[in-house]
Amino acid sequence: MRYSFTRLMMAGLLLLSGPALASTTTAGFGHVIETRSNFNQFDVNVDGVTINVSGWSDTANLSTDRSQDSAIKRAVDFDKFNGGWSMQNQDEQHGGYCNTYSHSADNFGTCGYKDYDFFLLSFSEEVSLVSASYSWIAKSASQTQVSVAALDNSVFTNSNSLNNKTWAGLASGHTLKSDYAQVENASGYYSNFHGDTQDQYSTMWLIGALNSVFGGNAAWEGNDGMKLSGVSFSKSASDPAQVPEPNTIVMFLIALICLTRFGKRRT
Repeated sequence: MRYSFTRLMMAGLLLLSGPALASTTTAGFGHVIETRSNFNQFDVNVDGVTINVSGWSDTANLSTDRSQDSAIKRAVDFDKFNGGWSMQNQDEQHGGYCNTYSHSADNFGTCGYKDYDFFLLSFSEEVSLVSASYSWIAKSASQTQVSVAALDNSVFTNSNSLNNKTWAGLASGHTLKSDYAQVENASGYYSNFHGDTQDQYSTMWLIGALNSVFGGNAAWEGNDGMKLSGVSFSKSASDPAQVPEPNTIVMFLIALICLTRFGKRRT
């Protein structure tokens, strides 16, 4: 079947005007230096995006019963190991409670009560989280899950917006999408976020030890701990910076067709 030059040109232009695909950017946290005591947040700049990373856990009383210690407070301190970050929450600062552990972001607890440790990632523009990497996990990869949640950034404008909220309240009223992800091990520990949060965009993201209010099974909780070493994310495809360069192969083919047609006319 013979195609006219015009049709071939139109096909090339359609390929060039196809939808822009968002590229993936990786932000590593291993280069960040702990500069002081009570170091519980830091900033990372990559690909024109600033990420503020802070630590949070349910460590404040909502009643006189310690088991109701469910209000979210900022973690006291970050610790770094092998390029990954853990956190010490406020319960752990005062001697620990129910054998919680101050050297990971975890959901440990041995007396019926757990603190759920989460990293809050506040981005300078809307992104979709693709994956996270860890320098250490508490159990085998098959036994470790993490929770991920995109918060409603019309409500949560900065990290302090988490203060005195509850995880259940966030999940039911202020979360755009949430899910859990399995930790995998292939030349390092990582999780791919390809469930309900895939292609969800927000400026505020949570990553932490499995908390079933965000998805998953409560029976899986209690043994999940990790040190966060980095994340990968994609910018919105509507971001002008994400519009790819013209497809050079298509441009080459169009040029070749033009030259061929011109040569035939001369002949």
